[in-house]
Amino acid sequence: MGQHSSPRPARTAAEARFRLRRSLMPRMSGTQVTITILLVTLGFMTTAAISGTGANSLLANARQSDLVSVLDDLAQREARLQSEVTRLENARETLLGGDQFQALNEAKSRAQALSLLAGSTSVVGPGVRVAISGNISSSTMLDAIQELRDGGATAIQVSDKDLAIRVVANTWFADSPDGVTVSGTALKVPLEILVVGDSSVLVPALQIPGGLVDTIGSGGGNVSITPTSDVEINSVVPLPGN
Repeated sequence: MGQHSSPRPARTAAEARFRLRRSLMPRMSGTQVTITILLVTLGFMTTAAISGTGANSLLANARQSDLVSVLDDLAQREARLQSEVTRLENARETLLGGDQFQALNEAKSRAQALSLLAGSTSVVGPGVRVAISGNISSSTMLDAIQELRDGGATAIQVSDKDLAIRVVANTWFADSPDGVTVSGTALKVPLEILVVGDSSVLVPALQIPGGLVDTIGSGGGNVSITPTSDVEINSVVPLPGN
């Protein structure tokens, strides 16, 4: 019968500490490593399956009218994006073609579009008037503005009976006791939103489930949307240095 030799004593304190740490470290066999990997993989697959089931459940429980509205909205956004791509490609071909007259017209068109985005000029055109009564939060107003922008709005103005504020890219909203604050200016309900754009697209954008009309109505307020051919937006944002 063989005999096991006892380990030699540690020669130094450092060696003793090293032996103690090594004896306390857990040692995993190959089987244990394999089982750990399988458990981690199973947990990941289970989480992914639960997430996918939740998303499918939300769609399955949605009303048919809501699904139709979502699909219509996506189709309209795709059409607008495709139209913008086509317009930009045509503009590029015009500029590369060397036609100075067309290039000048394109430059003027781009300058006008930029002035509209910056809010530095007044705007008159077809669009919608949106009258809001009842409580409104800054988040609801922001969502409404985003839907209007997605709907192709070229200019937006928010006002009460005394003040009018032009909405541009850097406009921000905050809650206030009597209405909503727009870029630091408090407006009191009832409010009016003037929008220049295609009313056939803007009206559905405000009426989507969970949108402005739905949210204000659920809180006891009212939203009136009136398409019109003569929206006048006169409030402007001063250019830097003016």
